Amino acid sequence: MSSPIRIVEIAVFCPNVEPLDYIWPDDPGFRQAPIHGLRVRVPLGSRSAIGLVVGWKAKSLLPVQKLKAVLEILDSTPALPETLCAFVLWSSRYYQYPPGLAFQSILTPALDPKRSRKMRVRTVWSLPESKGDPRPKRLGASSCALLMEAGSNPGGLDERALDPAGRRIARRLERRGLLLRRELLADPAPTPAAPDPGHGSPDRISLNAEQQSAVHAIVETTRDFQCTLLDGVTGSGKTAVYLEIARTILDAGRSVLLLLPEIALTPQLTARMQETFGNRALVYHSERSRYERQAVWNAVQSDGVHCVIGTRSALFLPFVTLGLIVVDEEHDASFKQQDGFRYSARDLAVYRARELHIPIILGSATPSLESLANAKAGRYRHLKLTARAGAGRTPRWSLVDIRGQRLTGGCADETLAVMARHLERQGQILVYLNRRGYARSLLCPDCGWIATCEPCASPFTLHQRERRLLCHRCGQGRSIPDSCPDCGGALIQRGSGTERLETTLAERFPGVGLARLDRDVIFRRGKLASVLEGVRTGATQMLIGTQMLAKGHDFHGVTLVVVIDADQGLYSADFRAAEHLGQQLIQVAGRAGRGERPGEVLLQTRHPENPLLHDLFGGSYATFATRLLEERRQAGWPPYAKLALLIAESADADAAWTVLKTIKRDLEPALDNRLEIFGPAPALHPKQAGRWRLQLLLRAPTRADLQAGCSCILKQHKPRTKRVRLSLDIDPYSLN
Repeated sequence: MSSPIRIVEIAVFCPNVEPLDYIWPDDPGFRQAPIHGLRVRVPLGSRSAIGLVVGWKAKSLLPVQKLKAVLEILDSTPALPETLCAFVLWSSRYYQYPPGLAFQSILTPALDPKRSRKMRVRTVWSLPESKGDPRPKRLGASSCALLMEAGSNPGGLDERALDPAGRRIARRLERRGLLLRRELLADPAPTPAAPDPGHGSPDRISLNAEQQSAVHAIVETTRDFQCTLLDGVTGSGKTAVYLEIARTILDAGRSVLLLLPEIALTPQLTARMQETFGNRALVYHSERSRYERQAVWNAVQSDGVHCVIGTRSALFLPFVTLGLIVVDEEHDASFKQQDGFRYSARDLAVYRARELHIPIILGSATPSLESLANAKAGRYRHLKLTARAGAGRTPRWSLVDIRGQRLTGGCADETLAVMARHLERQGQILVYLNRRGYARSLLCPDCGWIATCEPCASPFTLHQRERRLLCHRCGQGRSIPDSCPDCGGALIQRGSGTERLETTLAERFPGVGLARLDRDVIFRRGKLASVLEGVRTGATQMLIGTQMLAKGHDFHGVTLVVVIDADQGLYSADFRAAEHLGQQLIQVAGRAGRGERPGEVLLQTRHPENPLLHDLFGGSYATFATRLLEERRQAGWPPYAKLALLIAESADADAAWTVLKTIKRDLEPALDNRLEIFGPAPALHPKQAGRWRLQLLLRAPTRADLQAGCSCILKQHKPRTKRVRLSLDIDPYSLN
């Protein structure tokens, strides 16, 4: 009697919208039941491809005779646990992204056999998930002893601890399905030493009444899902709250995941976490080596208890005992992946916490409008920290009207005078300008020629130190011409960036310790930590930088924050621009006055009468957000509607235009007016790297209506053709 045909769903690493059905062969190499998370090789057309097992089915929609069989199992143990497989599969469906490519994007490089051959590995044996007796009948004493030893070790039994006979027994038990083999890196990345056990755990953090109340409220619900919006003013001690709650979770034998928006935030917080939790604190982000990331992956996959600090990709780590997720600076745009798998780590973190029945904390001094709306609707618990912790006081704000003024490197005379006063009093200064480079453009005043990146149709930015013109969109560069290539006239520079500001202030304040913090500076490993250390020790008296300055840094010596251009975003075509501007201004202003000395904030503006600036004046983000929420409600923008962007990219603008017009024509009659479609229209930045970018904006009252419309698009139109590439951005963070 033949065995029943078993059918598995495979997420093949290719642009298929749904997993594909395959037959699980009935031969010795495939005796084990299909396991979620195993990587396999399968036939795909005239070639073979790698995919991940995501489930198995009683029946396929295709006739059995048309199904092909799996060719090979690539793993001895699943690459991903079943719960994580289900999470990634749901995420890919929500964001309308091919599931195979979603799985491929989150798997660490060391799991790719082509890129991990030179990495030393060790074999670990563990028991498979089973409710039965781990010592079945007809096993010898040596086999039973080995099974018991593997079962008693939560991290698995290291093969290096076995003699040759023990290794032979382990392989024999694997063939019978009684042991599972895992290949781990031989030597995990080193971690700081744990606190001396003889001195007990680190001292408890001193908390004020508001912090204690927040900790108590969250700790009460650590055994079930609860999303808490921790809304605390800058300097209110949100990190101390995270640490106390994390301590409770770790002491209970469960792990903690702390997500940060930027790598720039990790050195300071990592040092604090490692000081508190010792070798239980691990770091995971893209700037770590492949070896270091794989070591963290292995550590959380074995039953150890850890506190992982990471950026958005850390959300997909295969935790065994995750007990808490914290999303710090939850409003930040960096939590949204802007290409490929365009997911929001903040939103997916809430979903993962719900599925795992664990609490999640969204922390920010400037919460996103979506999170505030969820709190107002009762979906999130809203806890507030209204006062600064310790000796810190809210800084005093001032507006500097620069209309009609002659600026020096972007600075008004009044601003320079205030800087001089703070330097005389030994205060530190942060100068914020969200624009890199020396000058925004290089042009000829005689004929109007502008140095332009032709593939992007946008002006080059002048970088004086490198003596290059660089495009901040595609990275293309060229040398600086000596004269106008069209008429031979002299060229002039327009606009200021952080590099020019650094040069100007160094000339104005000679002998002052000065540093710059932007992406042009920190590309070298270790440079970021060096810059931040200079500010903390006082060697750097003036720090100039972009939005990196606005994200979570705790500098107790800063007494003055200067915002060179407070008007960026006030009149943008992007409906989120005002929200982003307000968040950046409040965040960077919050770096002042964190120590015992009072702080001051100067905003340079050409629009001092703007009502949004007046709402922000004095740091009142709540008033500012309330005004924006009402404007969004009246206009029907998120969070009171759901959006998606369909982006068409092509070297031929007409081809992209035609595709989008066809999609709109096909889509409109089928949706009963539940979905509004705007466009086609050029993107805010319509050309990049030689490809034109056009888009359709889709708006719906509910997620279900939006998902239905997007599904129709993907079913009727291929995401990639010879001339046009389509991509969907569900819940876009900007319209760029």
